[in-house]
Amino acid sequence: MPKGSALEVAKGTRLIDAVRTAGLPIARACGDDLVCAKCGVRILEGRVAREAPIERRAKERNRVPAELRLACALRVQSDLVVAADYW
Repeated sequence: MPKGSALEVAKGTRLIDAVRTAGLPIARACGDDLVCAKCGVRILEGRVAREAPIERRAKERNRVPAELRLACALRVQSDLVVAADYW
């Protein structure tokens, strides 16, 4: 998402890289190092890895809602439907 955008990427691609390849804006003040937690996205459909402690701490430190996942921390393993509040 948005607007039904679709993109095919190789399994294992970082989600943040897929979002950029799709030409969608994504916040990333830290340069993808799990520090700023600005790249929070909502996983609407699909399967992603469980949240690692480092991702959870980054979200807590930056007051990111628990239901969001950090695109810099996720690798695409299956078909996903993803949204961000600012798309």
